[in-house]
Amino acid sequence: MMNNKHLKGLIAAPFTPFDKDGSVNLKNIPEYANRLKKDGVSGAFVCGSSGEGLLMTTEERKAVLETWVPFADENFKLIAHIGSTSYEISRDLARHAESLGVYAIGCMGPCYFQPKTAIELAKFCAKVASAAPNTPFYYYHIPGGSGVNVNMVEFLKEAGRVIPNLAGIKYTNFNLMEMFQCLEFEDNKYDILHGHDELLICGLTLGAQAAIGTTFNFMAPVFNKIIEAFRNKDIEKARAIQKNANEIISIMLATGSPVSGGKAMMKICGLDCGPCREPLGNLTDKQYEKLKEDLKKSNFFDLVEEAKSHKQDLSIKG
Repeated sequence: MMNNKHLKGLIAAPFTPFDKDGSVNLKNIPEYANRLKKDGVSGAFVCGSSGEGLLMTTEERKAVLETWVPFADENFKLIAHIGSTSYEISRDLARHAESLGVYAIGCMGPCYFQPKTAIELAKFCAKVASAAPNTPFYYYHIPGGSGVNVNMVEFLKEAGRVIPNLAGIKYTNFNLMEMFQCLEFEDNKYDILHGHDELLICGLTLGAQAAIGTTFNFMAPVFNKIIEAFRNKDIEKARAIQKNANEIISIMLATGSPVSGGKAMMKICGLDCGPCREPLGNLTDKQYEKLKEDLKKSNFFDLVEEAKSHKQDLSIKG
């Protein structure tokens, strides 16, 4: 297994910037990448769910990834999401990602004609991963979005046999028992990346060392404080910060979509990522103003600024 060091810290799932006419806006990405680095983010999961990857063409996804690549370094790793309903499209995206030298690739199961067993899913992923044999492969487990709800322990057993470059799983599911089993599988062999930002403290408790999340785009310093408090064994502080973060997440989710709500929050925070593509909705002017007011009442801006000013020890002890 190559380059299978376990990732650490927060990996943002960036939004894809679009212009008002719906075309991809690549010119905003340099500012975006530098902003994430400044906020203490250790990488980006490009063209995933938050990035509306499945609503984009193959060429658009390639162009977006190419624009992110110059900002990758040892402290800011890129994972390219290459998931599709067609493994041939995913293989094309995998080859492209490997040619660019990204740290890793990630792929969800096909959301139409979903595989029903671990064997079926492993065969699909093996087809994809083999197109980029020198790049670590993460399976993106998000059954709430993909509809693929295969037991992940069974998947690791099957995939480990047929995917030489299997690195681990981006685990975005509420089944924490299964996540724990994956973390412990074969003496922590695979890298299990925590999803669901609202449960980060739970993932840390189970042993996760890295997390991929939507709200890390605009709240990374807050989540880094959770990591620091956890590392320092100050669990009450970590819980209190998680509670504050979850109040903000609830406001975002109340808009109807974490993507449209999240993009609106990015605009409020000074980086306009434009509209979402259909069928995702966009906030009306009234909804946008309410969102700003709700964030103000929640002390969101003070929470983030205080976290940014706090000198943090961001390492996580496994």
